[in-house]
This record gives sequence, structure tokens and C-alpha cells, in this order.
Amino acid sequence: MLRRRPGRPPNIIGHRGVRGARPENTLAAFELAASLGADGVELDVRVSRDGALVVAHDPDLSRVSGGRDTRAVADVEADELARVELGGGAGVPRLSEVLALARARGLFVNVEMKRDVPDRRAVVRRTLEALREPRFAERVVVSSFDPFMLEAFALGSRVPVALLFHRGQAHLRPWLVARALRVDALHPERTLIGRDLSAAAGRVVNVWTVNDPTEARLLADVGVDGLITDVPGELRAALG
Repeated sequence: MLRRRPGRPPNIIGHRGVRGARPENTLAAFELAASLGADGVELDVRVSRDGALVVAHDPDLSRVSGGRDTRAVADVEADELARVELGGGAGVPRLSEVLALARARGLFVNVEMKRDVPDRRAVVRRTLEALREPRFAERVVVSSFDPFMLEAFALGSRVPVALLFHRGQAHLRPWLVARALRVDALHPERTLIGRDLSAAAGRVVNVWTVNDPTEARLLADVGVDGLITDVPGELRAALG
């Protein structure tokens, strides 16, 4: 599901679903991404106070709630997070809910394990538990900026893993780190892509965050497998 199919444009991956048009990382955002022609969706996971794996990007609720709720995600139980008003009646979903939606809509899912959490081992453990069924190996990729979290996850699962990296990490030679980790995919920031993908050594390459149709066409010509975007509908229209 992750590899770009011959003769086809790159996969379109909705970044947190669709940002702006719906509250990010909500069921409404993922549903909209599917209706706009996305092939997959990207999301972020953290562990709630009662040990559930929930979908949230930030450590706290301040930004996504418009300042109405400032509590840390890790300090709130999952059922209560689902009732937090993020806009349009949407709350913070559990990963299991998003996986069910994605399965029904034919989407693959990029699960990013967040590293700015009280306990990284708990995030890895809960993600392993959530994805223990063999069928997820064909529909999910797990990513992180933390290579140690990825390595720990890969030891216990057949689900593909992807190393995330940004331009501030270029001096760490992340392409070589990815080879050492034997990850299945690379998720570089868009500014790190050159004219060819030889450094990827044949691995899947999904680039973030690409919102400009002209840039999307250029990256498609380079040969990337996927484009992680806030505007999946615009890129689908541009690339066909």
C-alpha cells in the first residue's frame, strides 16, 4: 500500500486528516480526507491518563481547543478527551476508532508515535498492542522522529516503520541512520529532497508537508512514493 504504483502519481496522504477545513486529527478530518481522494492519512498518537492510545499532536489541549482547555493529554482519561470540544462537535478520538474508519474507507494509516511524552516506552507498548493483529501490517506504517522508539517497536511487530526527520537534523546524516536502523520507509521534510532519491536506497519515501501543487509535481517527477499534505483535495486535482 505504501509503494507508489507504476504509472501512477504519488500516494496522497492527508496530514492529520485535513487541516483547517476540519479540526485536525479528528474523525471528521479523516472522513473528509477520504472524500477528497486521499489514499491514506497521517496522525499522531499519545497515551491518555487511563492508558488508552489517543490521536493528538500537541502535548496539551490548548491550541486545538482554542484555549478553552489547557490540560495535558496525558492527564486526561480517554472518554473525557472524546468530549473535549475541538470544533463542530469533534473531540479527541482513540486510535482504534480511526483505524475502523480507515478500514471502511480503504485508507492506509501513518501512525506517528510522539516523543514529547511523559513515558516513551508506554507509547511504544500501547502502539504495539493496538496494532498486534496481522492485518495491520498491510494497512499501517508507524513513524517517529525517535530512532530508539522505532527500533523498540520494530522488534515486536511486522508493521512497517518509517524514520521521520527535518532539515534541522541534516547534520546528523539521517539517511545513513535510516540504513543502520533498516527502516522500511523514510519521511523527510520536503526541503531535504534533491534531484534524485539514491540516498533512500530503494526504501519508500513519503515527503512532508507538501501543500503547493507545483512542488507536488516536481516531487512526483523525482519519484517519491507519497506526499503528506494539509490539502489532499488540491493535490489530487493537480496530480490526477
